[in-house]
Amino acid sequence: MTRTANDTRDKLILHGQRLFAEQGVFRVPLRLVVDQAGQKNSSALHYHFGGRDGLLQAIIERHNDSIESERSQMLDDIRAQGHTGDVAAITRAVVLPFARKLDTSDGREFLRIVAQLSDLFDAWELATPNTPTQAQAAFFMLTAALGELPAELRRERVTTFLMFVSDALALRARQIELAKPLHVSTEQFIANLIDMSVGALKAPSTLLKQ
Repeated sequence: MTRTANDTRDKLILHGQRLFAEQGVFRVPLRLVVDQAGQKNSSALHYHFGGRDGLLQAIIERHNDSIESERSQMLDDIRAQGHTGDVAAITRAVVLPFARKLDTSDGREFLRIVAQLSDLFDAWELATPNTPTQAQAAFFMLTAALGELPAELRRERVTTFLMFVSDALALRARQIELAKPLHVSTEQFIANLIDMSVGALKAPSTLLKQ
């Protein structure tokens, strides 16, 4: 791919990411992405990505490398220390690499996009391009760590946990972007998010008492 083609692709990704975050992944006309990227050729986006899904996948992949790398190291440490049953440690491995995206405007746009894909979270067990390898490994490890619960409840809790975390991070990202008053620091926000997640994941089930 030529340098010009790479530049065009990068511009489409950056402008697509911004528009997807601000206006909605499935609401933004692709023509607007092309126009905002300064492309006169209306077919540029389809040439590089094949369409909306391809552009979305490129945006996700652009961020996933750093997330997956950190999460891989955290999971390796958990295994090495024999803590694969530690719900809090696994929860941190899921949340922390993701939450670091709050530090930049670029990352915050990504978080706001991911939260719009919650319909896909229920399929986290399936090997798809939208389910990174290390994330999936963490979800399976977390499910196993909740072994005192029936399998269907463990799966439901992990799915709900993913929705809760993605929504909370997206809301925080939007608040930062809009310069809204923040009641706690980002460090406190992340620590509290992890604490709340662990509490919910490990909560006793009233269903087992029926």
